[in-house]
Amino acid sequence: MKLDNKIAIVTGAASGIGRAIAVELATHGCTPALVDINEERLQKVLEEVKKTAPAATVEVCDISDREQVKRAVQSTRQQHGRIDILVNNAGMMIVKLFSEIPDEEVRRQMDVNYYGPVAFVREVVPVMEGQGRGVIINVASVGARLVVPGTGAYAASKAAVHAFSEALYYELKDKGIHVGIVIPGGIKTGIFERADNKLGEYYRDQCTTPPSAVTKSIRQAIEKERFKTVVPFSANFLLLAHAMLGGVFRNSLLGRIRPYMQ
Repeated sequence: MKLDNKIAIVTGAASGIGRAIAVELATHGCTPALVDINEERLQKVLEEVKKTAPAATVEVCDISDREQVKRAVQSTRQQHGRIDILVNNAGMMIVKLFSEIPDEEVRRQMDVNYYGPVAFVREVVPVMEGQGRGVIINVASVGARLVVPGTGAYAASKAAVHAFSEALYYELKDKGIHVGIVIPGGIKTGIFERADNKLGEYYRDQCTTPPSAVTKSIRQAIEKERFKTVVPFSANFLLLAHAMLGGVFRNSLLGRIRPYMQ
């Protein structure tokens, strides 16, 4: 899909990958509708995006709240007249071993990381069907396939996004709506801001790739309508090693991480 004069909802746009992709889309002729729960940060991103996309708008929204999602999509359509692209990027991670994480924190991650994207898809698909065209990009994670201790709930939610996206690809293709999935790994974002244990801090220190390094790949996933995009490309080698040498990989990983699980 060409980006010129297109309207794109970007969730989680106040920081990290969401902010970076909103800026990238704006510089390539797209008008982003920025969605996030953090109003203060969202307004700062809006100021930046408006330099190249003066019609950009914001919607303050807790994506785990179905009614807030509905209002955000309706408001975007009313202001812009159409919705061409949805980038389901917003997400959260709580790093805790299963024995330590309460049920409410497990549910919160599923509500934000899986049910939030599902709610946005529910709302935008009728709009895109009416237009006869649309692109939906769901952001999952390398961590959904290369799962590490303390991230079971997060990994499960992102694996659900992957499965959901694949089913949608088949269901919506003949309706003119392309569904794709972006799988980032090791990106330095604010997702570990709440890390308060050695394990979370260790994972945070391993994520060194800046969000700006992956925005071109995400933009091209929209333009070329690819189904799967792994970013950065080097993450493909980790996934291959995990698939081909699972036992060796897991034993090596456990040896490195065991000290941080105490």
